[in-house]
Amino acid sequence: MGTVTRYRAALAAAVLLFLALGWLLIKPAAPLYPPYVSFSPQPAGLKAIATLLGEKRNGVKEWRQPWRFLPPGSGQALIVVEPRQVTDSEREDILRWVESGNDLIVFERNPSGWEEAHLSASAAGEAGDEAKERPIHGPSAGQGRTGLVHAYMRLDNTPDLEPLLSDDLGIIAGRTKVGAGTVTLFLVPEWLTNEQVMNHSHFELIWPHLQGDWSVTWLDEYHHGYRQQPGILAVYPGWLVAALAQLGVVLLLWLWRKGKRFGPVYTLREWTVRRGDETLLAVASWYERRRLALDALKIREAYLRQMMQERWGLHTRASSHEIAAAARARWSEAEAAALIGLLERIEAAKAAGRCSLKQLVADSRMLDDMTERLEKE
Repeated sequence: MGTVTRYRAALAAAVLLFLALGWLLIKPAAPLYPPYVSFSPQPAGLKAIATLLGEKRNGVKEWRQPWRFLPPGSGQALIVVEPRQVTDSEREDILRWVESGNDLIVFERNPSGWEEAHLSASAAGEAGDEAKERPIHGPSAGQGRTGLVHAYMRLDNTPDLEPLLSDDLGIIAGRTKVGAGTVTLFLVPEWLTNEQVMNHSHFELIWPHLQGDWSVTWLDEYHHGYRQQPGILAVYPGWLVAALAQLGVVLLLWLWRKGKRFGPVYTLREWTVRRGDETLLAVASWYERRRLALDALKIREAYLRQMMQERWGLHTRASSHEIAAAARARWSEAEAAALIGLLERIEAAKAAGRCSLKQLVADSRMLDDMTERLEKE
C-alpha cells in the first residue's frame, strides 16, 4: 500500500509541475490596443465609458468605415476620440453629415482643421507644462468640480462658440452649430480613459454631454486603425444597384422560361453499357453468327414502312405502286426511283429466302438514307 501511495503522490506532483510549467511558458499575453479604443480594457482604453453608454442607451455601435459612408438621415451622433490621420476631404464629408441634422462630438487635445465648423484653438501655456488639477466651470458643471487638464491649448472664444467647460486658462470644451446639427469639441480626451474617468470630477463633467435624443450613437474606430472596407456595391448609387438587381431577376426568369440548363450533360454509365454501342455490336454479332441477314433486312424494311405510314399515311402493307405514287408526289424522280428499286430488291431477297452480307450492308445504307429523308419531313 505504501508503494502505491508514493506512486500516486509522485504522479500527482508530476501533473501539477507539468501544468505549472505550461502556464508559465504558454501563458497568453494580453492583446495590445492603441490608446482611446472603445473596447480596450487597458488604462488608456475607453471600455468603461463605452460599456456604460451601451447599458444606459440603445443603439451604441462601433463605426469602422470612412465617414462618407455614415447612414443618411438625422438624429444620430458620432463620438470621435483622438482620431489619427484625418484628411480635409474626410472633414468635409463629416460636416455635410452634420448639416443634415446629426451631432459630432470630438475629443482631441491638439485640434486642427475644424475652422470650417467655427472651432479653432490657440496656445494658452507652454507645450511642456505638467498636467495640473484645475477648477472647472461651465453651465453644466456644478460647484467644486475639478479636472486634471493635460492640454496647453484653449478654444478661441468666437461669436459662434457656445462654451461648455472652462478653467482659469480658457475654454476646454465648446459647441457650434453647423446646419441642422452641432459639432462639440473637447480638449480633454484623457478624461474618458479607464484610468482617469473616475478621478476628480471627470465623469460628472463629461457624462451630461454624452446624453442626447439620438437614434444611434456611433463610436469611431476607423481612425484608430480598425477598418472594415465597404462592399463593392457601395461605390455605386442605390438606384443603379436596384435596377441591376431587377434586371438580374428578369434575366433569371427568362432563362427559366426558356428551359435553359447550366453545366455539362452527363450520360449515365448504365445507358452507355446497356443501350450503347456494346448492345448494337452484340446484336449485330448474333445476327452474323446465326446467318440472319434476311431477318435483319426485314426488320429494317418494317421500320421504313412504319415511317411512311407516319409521314405519308400509307398502310404498312401498301403495294409498290402505291408507294411509288406517293414518293413521286413528294420526292424527286431520282429519289423515288431509288426507293422503288430498294423495295424491289428486298422483295426479291424475301422471295429467294436468302440475303448475302454484302447486300445487307448496301441495302442498310440505302435504308438509313431513306429513313433519314422521311424523318425530316
